[in-house]
Amino acid sequence: MLRLHMNESPYPPSRTSLEYISKYSNLLNLYHVEELYEELLNELSNYVGVDKRFIDVLASSSSLLTLMLTYVKITDSAIVLTHPTFHVMYQLLSNYRVQHAYVELSRDDFTLDTGKLLELSEGRVIYLINPNNPTSNILLEDPEVLRKVARRAKAIFLDEAYYEFSGLTFKDLVMELDNLVIIRTVSKAFSLAGARFGYIIASEKMRKHLSELRIGYEVPITTQAAVLGALRDPHYVRDVVNKIVEAREETREKLVDAGLKVIESKTNFLFVNLGKPCRKYWELLKKNEILTLCLENLERLKEFGNYLRVTVGKPEEMNFFIKKLLEVLTT
Repeated sequence: MLRLHMNESPYPPSRTSLEYISKYSNLLNLYHVEELYEELLNELSNYVGVDKRFIDVLASSSSLLTLMLTYVKITDSAIVLTHPTFHVMYQLLSNYRVQHAYVELSRDDFTLDTGKLLELSEGRVIYLINPNNPTSNILLEDPEVLRKVARRAKAIFLDEAYYEFSGLTFKDLVMELDNLVIIRTVSKAFSLAGARFGYIIASEKMRKHLSELRIGYEVPITTQAAVLGALRDPHYVRDVVNKIVEAREETREKLVDAGLKVIESKTNFLFVNLGKPCRKYWELLKKNEILTLCLENLERLKEFGNYLRVTVGKPEEMNFFIKKLLEVLTT
């Protein structure tokens, strides 16, 4: 089955990453290995380009989303998100019973109304994915807009899960804005989705607030080892990113040439407008052993039901996907 539905990397972890897992696996009887943890923080600091006192690690960036909602609840705040946003957030908002408001992205090209964002930000927590999921485009590029929002908001959680594919980051602003939290993951570019590791870049003030809501020792020893190994193999990561970006651009060009509308992506996936409801074609692709994400199947995103979100795989996988997609669209 071709997995183009979860935004995973089509490439395996680096050999160095696997070697480090083996190296530290005999320490799984321990909750914490100080030497490993410090080495990991130092490597993350070098990679990100900020002092390690601005970095903290978590058991996946997804766990930060529930931590963020807990923060919203205990500070008696409301949260502002874009619509559309990461589909899991809609159910979490309901389950956590947090007050929320949406900034609707434009329907033609999914751009962000920064004026509306500024208007809604007063005293609230802001959650933005940049580039956005599921739309794949960059929502915010101007640091001055972020500064203006930060002056009004209680806190900003800026999700840079796709940073390696966009090259855009606001990480330097954490030293200036004490209410900014940047969320990162190793699931995509580092080929470590199954390791479940994320990290934040944040002011010491926000790190302290969030640490108070955590039990601690959540990140397994072997996960820390895997990430340390990946960080020490930067050539492999760059190679993976370059291959995915090249396949992404080639796939988009072929789909556009075939008459489909595809948003310009700065992520490891494509947002494809089929021009008609996607469920039928999603089912036909599945019968051809290709898994994609059809927004018609998602209750809160049915209004975008013409769209498929398609993870970028290897070139031969994307060629197979294009061939089958164009075939099923004629049925």
